[in-house]
Amino acid sequence: MALFARLPASTAEQCIDAWPNHRWCYRDLEWWLKRPINVNIKNITLNEPLLESLKESGFVNPFLATDKWYPICGSQRLRAAMELSTKQRKNTIVKICRFEKAVWNPFFNWYDKDEGMKACQIWFQMAEVAFKTIYCEDKDKQGVEMITYEEGGNKLHWDVRDGKRK
Repeated sequence: MALFARLPASTAEQCIDAWPNHRWCYRDLEWWLKRPINVNIKNITLNEPLLESLKESGFVNPFLATDKWYPICGSQRLRAAMELSTKQRKNTIVKICRFEKAVWNPFFNWYDKDEGMKACQIWFQMAEVAFKTIYCEDKDKQGVEMITYEEGGNKLHWDVRDGKRK
């Protein structure tokens, strides 16, 4: 499956129209990193080219988050934000679309736990792809395609996704 796919705009709009209640808001990065659920963001492998892009271009794209403030779209950017100074994090305001309720939770109660997890993962991936199709810029301010950072980040070893290295 192509994790970096984009949908035709009309299809993405239909997906977003079917989303549960969500709200747009603005928060500084320091506040967001202090949400209890984001304590494990440090376990995401740092995408250094993305960090350099963020230093040069800033946070050009919005984030998509769960009701508890975990990033569905933007976890690599939030991880990179940890490398910025506290002052810079406090002074960097980002736009976030946040789901108001965890409508995906029933998947965790499916009798086959693996299938339930897969269904939940697909739900999040569909939301992410629709979100990126409609709301995210294709390039940073230097002209680098944002998908380059996605692909680079996906090639990194993530202990949370790939297991601890031996």
